Amino acid sequence: MVIVLTLSTCACAAEARNGGSNETADSGHDISESIPTAEPGTAVWPKSFWSTSTPELQGVNPALLADADSKIKDNFPNVYSLLVVRHEYLVYGKYYNGMSENDANPVYSVTKSVMSALTGIAKRDGLISSTDQKLSDLFPNYFTQSDDLRKNDITIKNVLTMTGGLESIDSDYYSYFMCPDFLSYVLQKPLTDKPGDKFVYNTGLTHFLSAIISEQAGISTKEFADEYLFSKIGISVDNWQSDNAGVNIGGFGINMKPADMAKFGYLYLHNGSWDGNQVIPEEWIKESTQKQISAGDDMDYGYLFWLQTIRDNVNGREFFTYRAAGSGGQYIMVVPDLDMVVVITADDNLTSNDGANTLDIITDYVIPAAQ
Repeated sequence: MVIVLTLSTCACAAEARNGGSNETADSGHDISESIPTAEPGTAVWPKSFWSTSTPELQGVNPALLADADSKIKDNFPNVYSLLVVRHEYLVYGKYYNGMSENDANPVYSVTKSVMSALTGIAKRDGLISSTDQKLSDLFPNYFTQSDDLRKNDITIKNVLTMTGGLESIDSDYYSYFMCPDFLSYVLQKPLTDKPGDKFVYNTGLTHFLSAIISEQAGISTKEFADEYLFSKIGISVDNWQSDNAGVNIGGFGINMKPADMAKFGYLYLHNGSWDGNQVIPEEWIKESTQKQISAGDDMDYGYLFWLQTIRDNVNGREFFTYRAAGSGGQYIMVVPDLDMVVVITADDNLTSNDGANTLDIITDYVIPAAQ
């Protein structure tokens, strides 16, 4: 399958640290108008809809959420949605700029966190023996003419933690997109650091995870995900881009509905368990969401998840968070101590009026709203 991409497909280096429609943000749609509301204390595992509750009943300040809504309308013409899940209930869900709960949009590098989950499932099922397994053992043909034998030491864990040591492909997406073989292109980059030593965000390396799963499972990565992850938690993913060899792209390419993104975050909040079924091994969730490497002054990295302690300046509190992040302001943020999942989606081709990141909506309004 030949991929069709644009340069906005994966602005992954910028997206990780920090988003169409021509309609105005005033067209916000309140999801609570179309989803049945369960009685307090009767939340069920999300299926085709979420149990909903009022913010007040779940300890969330509605005034701050109203402020977030106003801020989006005034300053964020790029925002598509804001969803807040607290104590198992969807307490806030709004869609903007002509979008609705039925619309799936590209989530870019949120795909990487999905790949992390699939890698954990593949390891559980014996498709991967260990995160210390070397890429050169799994794909020896790609390493036979290596210009640096140290590349042979790159492991699955190095991919998961962005410590592969190779020069990143993220500074030149066009060349990556246009190359006939993604994996070969990634390995042709010079080795700048010893594998495992340094965090360097590299979208290309994550494609190896998808290639490994597809090769070992004998089905496409999407088919594997449909069977062992998506169907288990009621997610429907219709579009996942592939490379020229038909391998679903490991670093980006999934389109998801915001409510499905919230389900993915909810699964992680519950340590990989869903309605009595351990979808992802609990130990894998723990490893994925704890520090594996420093990724900056105030940022750490797990297994394709960003970890950050966020200060609530309104109430003088600090909370550990982890998140999946995608270009243009796509976020699935989990705040374990608040029993909260927050989702934001946005248009990658637009920005806020003042240049603010959509993450600011979460840090400045949503987290402070939790009581």
